[in-house]
Amino acid sequence: MVRTRAALAAVGAVGLLWSGAPAANAVEGQAPDVRWASSVSDDLGTLAVGIGSDSAVTGIRAHIVSAATQQEVAVVETDAFTLVSGTPEDGVWHTEQPLNLPDLGSYTVRIEATDADGDRTTDNSAGTLAYYVAAVFEDVRTDRAEVTIDDRQVGVEGVLKGRWPGTRELKPLADHPVDIDVDFWTESTVRTDADGRFSGTVTVNDAVPVQAVYRHSSQHPYVLYGESTPTRIGVRQVATRWTVKAPTEARTIDFGQEVAFTATLERETPQGWVPFEGQSGGVLFEPASGGQSATVGYFTTGADGTVAFNHAPWETGSFRVASHSDDPFIAPASANSARITVLRASVFTSFTATRTQDRGVHVEGVMDFPDGWTPAIIPVHIQYSRDGDSWTDLLTTEATWSGSGHAFSADIPDAERGYFRAHFEATDSFRAATSQAVKPSR
Repeated sequence: MVRTRAALAAVGAVGLLWSGAPAANAVEGQAPDVRWASSVSDDLGTLAVGIGSDSAVTGIRAHIVSAATQQEVAVVETDAFTLVSGTPEDGVWHTEQPLNLPDLGSYTVRIEATDADGDRTTDNSAGTLAYYVAAVFEDVRTDRAEVTIDDRQVGVEGVLKGRWPGTRELKPLADHPVDIDVDFWTESTVRTDADGRFSGTVTVNDAVPVQAVYRHSSQHPYVLYGESTPTRIGVRQVATRWTVKAPTEARTIDFGQEVAFTATLERETPQGWVPFEGQSGGVLFEPASGGQSATVGYFTTGADGTVAFNHAPWETGSFRVASHSDDPFIAPASANSARITVLRASVFTSFTATRTQDRGVHVEGVMDFPDGWTPAIIPVHIQYSRDGDSWTDLLTTEATWSGSGHAFSADIPDAERGYFRAHFEATDSFRAATSQAVKPSR
């Protein structure tokens, strides 16, 4: 990201704030070990020193040397330091007040350290004091919290100040460049006025953060990177809706029969709902059983916003149309059609009834399911009618696979004279079937 590159560049410009070389002439286990020296990261004029020793550190003297001229510009004595963390044997010391140096820039820190045993160490390159101005943003605000499809401009304003390392005083930074970043990428660069104020306008094309950033500039070599708290800008989406024109009412069809599907996509405008052209999406047929959906087709809406497809569903379910735009300003929309019940065919390919010697009747027959699916259980109801018009269930048997069809048979004792037939009742997936009515033969 731009922010990362800028931060690295700033660090490169001022040196490593927290690094330091080990003591050059320390005696391990006896003399103090000066581990590092640097500016405090959020208070650049304050000198921090890390020292460890086998006894309490009693004396710290820091020599501040200009990196540009190699001349010593200040000496900081022990009484200027205070222990801020750790112990006197292993701790971190800060100067109680920021250093007052003649010029901004980088300074080499030389440290003399003494412990309670009288051991002494001198480290001529303990670290770097980054005596720079820290960029600080105040009162950064945007003129709106969200953008719309027709108005994507966002105004940003605020104040850029610098914190001076020697006094911690905040002063306006006049005529300094300020980047206005959208989603962490610079979209506009403006300059501050005499009071450090700035303002600018950027285009926002998504729900992303906006912030002001000061990046290290060769025009102002002693001012470091700074950034405002990001402000997230929202997107007010255009509402869209689908209206299914067909099928609008539940219906039942035979397996293999095509169904015409039509629907219209509209968008909301100040004048009301209007057809929405140029939007992409797809139509699925979703099984009521929750199984895998079938793809009906894909589309891009025309001027009237209408899409139309023909589809032969393979099981009961409904059409689902959905649109989704890559434009974050367009809300997605979807809708389902009325339920389509798909029934597969069932048929009796044969049925016979034969009178037995004990005055009973033996019936048998074969069923077929020509559309490829077969019920898990196939109950066959044997029915009787004296006149062939009014039928009564006598018994129920089960048809099972016989190699050439789903065969069934049953014996009816003491059967009266009349007609017999086989009947299969409709299910959620299969149509009903009835065999021909027959009189028992002898």
